Amino acid sequence: MSGNNRAGSWYLTAVGLALCLISGVFLWLMTRSYLRAKEMTSWPQVPCLILRAEVEERRIAENVAPDYRFAVLYRYHYQGKDYESDLWGLRGSMPRSERAASEELVKQFPQGSRQSCWVNPRQPDVALLKLDSRAAGYSLWFPALFFLGGIGMMVGAWRKSPAS
Repeated sequence: MSGNNRAGSWYLTAVGLALCLISGVFLWLMTRSYLRAKEMTSWPQVPCLILRAEVEERRIAENVAPDYRFAVLYRYHYQGKDYESDLWGLRGSMPRSERAASEELVKQFPQGSRQSCWVNPRQPDVALLKLDSRAAGYSLWFPALFFLGGIGMMVGAWRKSPAS
């Protein structure tokens, strides 16, 4: 193998390695998200009472448009104890630029209504009104293609050509 070919092989190896590392991080994050969402489906579902449901307006600066969040507080009973939670989903309520989206959630979970919530059996003080999506698990193939492409690039860089 000549010096030029060797330099090209090292370059392709570096690019393939970078591709594997970056796509590997995405594979790990997406797998973790999927497994967490899958685990949530086994959490016990219990009745809860909505104590407060409102649209919270937040403005980070005077000249910036506000964002809106669904703010909720509910009480539930789990294994002989009463708890309260303010979590709609695991990461709370997503900020939205349109007030109407948060108002829809207030209508769906009105104050005084009885709903169902999912309780984390390992942390009973954590309950959710909405489970995480398992969509990340259905998209794992995409970063996996880049990971395999990086491996293929590294293998191909060092494979001897039939002419030599």
